[in-house]
Amino acid sequence: MAETTIVVDTSDGFVDLKLPVIQSRVADDGEASLILGGVYNGRHVEISVQLQSGMLPNTFFTESTEINAHFDAIKISADAETTANLANLFIEQYKADRVAVPTPLSLSFTAVALAGDPRKIAEEQVKFKLFHETGSPEDEEGPEYFEMFLNIDLGSKTVELNEKDDDFRSGVLNALKTEPK
Repeated sequence: MAETTIVVDTSDGFVDLKLPVIQSRVADDGEASLILGGVYNGRHVEISVQLQSGMLPNTFFTESTEINAHFDAIKISADAETTANLANLFIEQYKADRVAVPTPLSLSFTAVALAGDPRKIAEEQVKFKLFHETGSPEDEEGPEYFEMFLNIDLGSKTVELNEKDDDFRSGVLNALKTEPK
């Protein structure tokens, strides 16, 4: 298999990643398993993304005030080497004074669909806002708390992990098990 490249875009002041989809499996109810992977600065990254079935879309431009948020609906995992490589990518881009600790990755997110219908992810682009809340006390942001955008376009075989706000960088680095130098 030919190596693919992870594209990093910082043109808007945020660190946004575009990762190729290596493999995807989607069920009729929207449950999906994706393998994303590529190379950045000579380092191989391969992560698994799992989407639970039955996630509902949201319509933000109607009178309805109900928001469909799905707890633990999206999971991202990787082996220790990939986690360290991914952490190093973020350390470099954030210009952080940290070091990566090779540790297997297992992150769980609350997901809110911002655009598209997650049940139709095989046919249409779906954009999510993700909340990593693990370790956070209720009504408070813990040390690993962060928010991020996840855009999945299986038609173009790409997934974007886009930074929501640079205030969440420490949460990303903590979740990736980095340490101060």
